[in-house]
Amino acid sequence: MIRQRDAGVVLINVLVILSIASIVVFLMLTSQDVSLRRAQSMAAATAADALARGAEASAVTALRRDMINAPDTDNYAEPWAQVAQQEAGLSTGRFSVRIRDAQAKLNLTRLAGGAQVEVEALLRVLAELEISRADGIRIAAEIAGRPGLKNLSELRSISAETINALSPFVDFLPATATLNLNTAAPLLLRAVLNNRSAALRLESMRGSAGLLTPKDLERVGAVQPALTGFTSQNFDIDILAEVDDIVVNLHSRIARQESFAGQSVVVTRRAYGVPLNTVPMIPQM
Repeated sequence: MIRQRDAGVVLINVLVILSIASIVVFLMLTSQDVSLRRAQSMAAATAADALARGAEASAVTALRRDMINAPDTDNYAEPWAQVAQQEAGLSTGRFSVRIRDAQAKLNLTRLAGGAQVEVEALLRVLAELEISRADGIRIAAEIAGRPGLKNLSELRSISAETINALSPFVDFLPATATLNLNTAAPLLLRAVLNNRSAALRLESMRGSAGLLTPKDLERVGAVQPALTGFTSQNFDIDILAEVDDIVVNLHSRIARQESFAGQSVVVTRRAYGVPLNTVPMIPQM
């Protein structure tokens, strides 16, 4: 009787041990599976970031080459613009590249100086958008009174609706950045030239030739505004890289700079999934 009772206890102990062992093995396998998935995700994130940074490096190289080969013009018919890549499916995910001239927008930073020509240009942009002149005056006054503004969303004097309407046409850029007539939207051409007939003719000429020159302005009887030019030093690139369901959205600002050491092309801002002007500038050596 005692032997049977002991055998029953032993059996229970064995079953308990087997149950505990099964739980331990399950936890070990689960832990290994979680670790494996984590390692795979980290590898995919690293690969996606490397893909994005590779596209960024290609844009830097193209803009450096353009700075040497074609210093007198920047337009979307040039090789640097061909870095763009429509979204394409890869065996592991997706990939796309969009590059644009940051100086295709009116530079609001220049309003900090209070120059009337800059203010009038902004007011004409607002008129094209059917936004009140009073809003424009408030914007100009706020920018002049709050040096260091970097983002449209920081403006307190206008509504979110007005900000959304303005955002395709204006931005805060380095103070020296002028509006590139080769890449500016037709609305901006009309606003800065203050000559609708000439702007329409220039738009047609640009559409045919891919670019404008100072002589084109002479042909249509337009005077080049001081806040405009035909070249750019600031470019924005948006990159989407997906590897195994891990998505990287990289936004970079690339600047061509001149210093005592010579010319250089550098990334001045880099943002992951947030607007460029919300991140600090990258310190340059």
